[in-house]
Order: sequence, then C-alpha cells, then structure tokens
Amino acid sequence: MGHLTLVAVLTVLFSLFVEAEANSFVYNYERLRIGGLVFAILLISAGVGFLLYGKCKKRGKHTDNSSEI
Repeated sequence: MGHLTLVAVLTVLFSLFVEAEANSFVYNYERLRIGGLVFAILLISAGVGFLLYGKCKKRGKHTDNSSEI
C-alpha cells in the first residue's frame, strides 16, 4: 500500500504544477481544491488504517483458554 500512496501523492502534485502560467500568483482553485480533497482522503484512510492495524492480526493456531479458568 505504500507504493500506491506514493504514486497517488506524486500524481496529485504533478497535476497541480504541470501548467506553468505567465503569472505565478494566479491559482487554479478547482485543481487546488481537488488536490486538497485527495490529500485529505489519503490522510484519513492512513489514519483509519493505522487505528485498525493492531486489531486485524493474522491468527495462528487457535487455542481454547476458557477451560483453564
């Protein structure tokens, strides 16, 4: 998933800076908004993935510990 995130971030950055205009202080607000939304979605999904990382572990041999109580 790390490579996919890197590709997505590079794609957004490339699309934001591809068109060089004569006046560098004129912004394309639609692209800036879309880039910000994509960046926010990536941050939120990374946060959710980080929170759920410890809860979704691969289970090995299942032992029944209830009989030892």
